[in-house]
Order: sequence, then structure tokens, then C-alpha cells
Amino acid sequence: MSISHETEDIGLSPKAGSSDGDSAAGSAVQAVKMQSGEKHTVTIEKLTHGGAGLAHIETLPVFVTGALPGQKAEIVILKNRGNFAEAKISKIIKRSKDEVQPKCAHCHACGGCVWQQLSYVKQIEYKEEIVRETLSHLTPADASVRASLAGRVLKIIPSPQVFHYRNKLELSFGFEAMRTEEKNGRKQYIDENPSIGFHLPNQWSTILPINECHLYDEQLPSLLTDVQRFMRETKLPVYNPKTHRGMLRILLLRRGINTGEQMIAFLVNARKKELEPLFQYFMRFGGRSGLASLLVVEHLGLNDKPETPKVHVLTGKPTITEKLFDLSFEISPFSFFQTNTLGAEKLYQSVAAAADLSPRDTVLDAYCGMGTIGQYLSRYCEKVVGIESHPSAIEDALKSAGKNRIGNISFYRGRAEQVLNDQLKPGSKYKFNTIVVDPPRAGLHPDAREAVAAHKPDKIVYVSCNMATFARDLGEFLKSGYELRTVQPVDLFPHTAHIEAVSLLQRK
Repeated sequence: MSISHETEDIGLSPKAGSSDGDSAAGSAVQAVKMQSGEKHTVTIEKLTHGGAGLAHIETLPVFVTGALPGQKAEIVILKNRGNFAEAKISKIIKRSKDEVQPKCAHCHACGGCVWQQLSYVKQIEYKEEIVRETLSHLTPADASVRASLAGRVLKIIPSPQVFHYRNKLELSFGFEAMRTEEKNGRKQYIDENPSIGFHLPNQWSTILPINECHLYDEQLPSLLTDVQRFMRETKLPVYNPKTHRGMLRILLLRRGINTGEQMIAFLVNARKKELEPLFQYFMRFGGRSGLASLLVVEHLGLNDKPETPKVHVLTGKPTITEKLFDLSFEISPFSFFQTNTLGAEKLYQSVAAAADLSPRDTVLDAYCGMGTIGQYLSRYCEKVVGIESHPSAIEDALKSAGKNRIGNISFYRGRAEQVLNDQLKPGSKYKFNTIVVDPPRAGLHPDAREAVAAHKPDKIVYVSCNMATFARDLGEFLKSGYELRTVQPVDLFPHTAHIEAVSLLQRK
């Protein structure tokens, strides 16, 4: 599911947002004995990094999935991890004063919108506070330095759209249930009720059928009705992840928020010779209003993401066009592009404000994806150099830079740490005044972090989608002679716990 149900494990506990980090508290926590399955009544104190609510049982921090501050609830302990526990709600005894009626019927079951029942004003207040607490508690630095970091956090920038902001959505074809039977000493998987929906957390073999999602386009329910009718009429087999048999795997949807163009792509477990007789079935979606691209994609691998997809264009073109500011980008089914288009414009404006470039500056855009940040910054400086390891992203970057007639940008393919220590090593072709990094959730590779610091840029602008790994990387940059000047949180994912932030590190 593209709304992200992934479990995060970065080796940091208790989770950010807990105030139980000192050794005295840690020793007290160890004395609390608790077993899985126990029920307790607690009051939820606040929200934490990752989205869970925080409560305490004696001195033990307990992270409660789906809980809201101010709720009094009966909880069930799932795991006791020694210095903290994980739990779920079994019964709400008293509701939070900030609780609202969720818009989506699937909100509590799906798990994608963990905060949809919390008012949006409170959502962004908690996100801003989580940024402060994460920096204060998880940055590996002296206590006096950590105490100053929260004061660097600026007021969060809200998303321009609170609902229907996503420009991409992935829905899985699958089964509501799956059971096993032993036959002749071999395990057989019996799947039941083929449908389309989302994989629940840690339940990749089955799906939760859905008929709406208020994070994507308002026309989604009518499309899902058409798809469900299509499944009934064609009886095309749905892919079984246990047996790796079946055809229909994923329905990928993309749309241009600023252009109105839409894409529908069916990812299928079949080769072209098997698909050609079936193309007429898929073509029935070609007449939908605003549809610029109807695709069928061969996806024969075992992973959710196709490694070498073969795309067949049934209607329109293989891409849709999206605009950021005055820039145009061709988006293919698997392009790296920010999910919240209007929010991305706010994010990039924050990057430009932090960088505060001059016409003589040379900028490095590391982890550049399809080059959106670098192309936007190119108007403010002399030269931009992008680095990206994914080959298709580099192809997209080159195409879009040409389409946008940007002559002062170039791209290098490879891992950031390799390129910075080889083709772009310090003292070689470029002297970077500013380095922008936009790494994945895991943060910077240690070698990449060292390579960035070795270039000694005046400014490092760090775009983070995971404040915990940013706090880790920040600690190392502080040791390398940088100081944190500002942290600008930007909400790109309303109703979820995800937080983006643009941080400015200045060389002393």
C-alpha cells in the first residue's frame, strides 16, 4: 500500500516523544513486569514519533497504536520490550476533546490514516512538537547542545490540501482471506473472495477491500466500482502471493494536480503474448474523463515493485504531465515524484529560503530523484549538479531538464558516497557552496555523510522525511563543525504521522 504501513526500526528506543531517556528512569523501567495479553486502563498523554500515543504503566512507557492524547482507554499489551511496551486499544472509556468524526469509512481498519480522527489543527501542532522532542532527545550531542535544538524549529507549514492531496495511489488485487490445507503431505493455499484494496500492516498475503480513500481523487469510488465490475465480468485470476499464480496484481493510479491529467496502470503477472487477447478488456477504462494514459505493465517478479517492467500503452501516452511552479515534468508509472504536489511546492520554497542562494553559487543536489529540487533551485544560482543512483530517475531528470530548457544543471548516476569520493571529490571539478541532501527514510549512509562534510560547503540543506535518522545525522555534522540554524517542518501527509522537515546547517 502506498500510503505507507511500513514498520520502522532504526535502533532507537524508547521512541522519540518519550521523556524517559535517562539512566535512572531506565533502571526503574526494568523493574516493571508485564506480559503480552495483559489489559490495563491508561490515559494517553501525547503523540510520538511514528504516530502512536504514549501512556505510562508505573514507570514503563507504553506506545499505543491508534490512540489520541486525552483518551482514557483499556489497552492490551502486545509486546514488552524491556524499556518500553507496545499495545493496542481494546475499548475507549473516555474520548479526547480533540477527536473528530473521520471522513473515511475505512479509517480505523485500514491503518493508513492513523490520525484522521484528530482535528487537523491538532495534527500539525503535534507534528511540530514531535520535531522538537525528537531533536532534543535523539540527537547524539552534549546535553547543553540538545537543549538548544528545539528552539531552532520554526512553525510548521500546513498542507495546502487536507484531503484528496495525493497524486499517486497503489491498490492491490488480492483476497480477503486465505487458509491452508494439508493434502498428500503438502501445504495448499485456499484463497477466498478476490477483491481490490490495501494490505494491512504485516498482512501481505491478504487485503482489506475498500470502496473509498479520501487522500486520493474524489472520483476514486466510481473507478473502484468499475474495477470491481470488471473483475466480476472478466473473471481474470487475481494474483496469489503465496503460490505466485494469477494475473491481476496492482492498480496504479497517478494524476497531475496542476494539469488534471490522469493515469491508470494495471500491473499484471503475464507476458505480452498472454495479454494481447485481453487488451480489449482493459480498454474499457480508456474513455474516462481526463484520462491521458492507460497502461498495462508486465510484472513477473516476486517483489511488489517490478524491477524491469514492460509497459504497454493502450490509450494516450506512457506518461502524464505535472507542473511544479512553471516547470513541467513527465511522470511515468514508476517516476520518483513527491506525492503531494501542492505541498511539494511549499517544501521547495522552504529549501530555497534555507539555501538563500546567490547568482555565483554552485549547488549539489544529492539524492536528486528526477531532479525536481535542483531544477527549481537552478534559477537562483550559477550551477546545479545532481546525484542519483536509480537509472530511470536520471533518465527522467535529463528529459525534464531539457523540456524545461534548463542549461545550468547536470546529473551524475551513482550512489552519493561513491560519486562524491570519485568524480566529484573535493578539489576537483566543482566547489559547492551549498549541498542539498534529500535521503530516504534510512537517512544518510555514513560514507555519504562523511563525503558531504569533506567538501566543507558553507551550507547543508537537509530535507528529511524521518526526524529520528536526521537527528542521528545531525549529531555527526555538529561534530564536523556545523551548527543547526533552522528546522522548517512541512506537512506533506495530513492524517498520517509522517513529517517532512527542511533543516539548515551552517559551517562555523
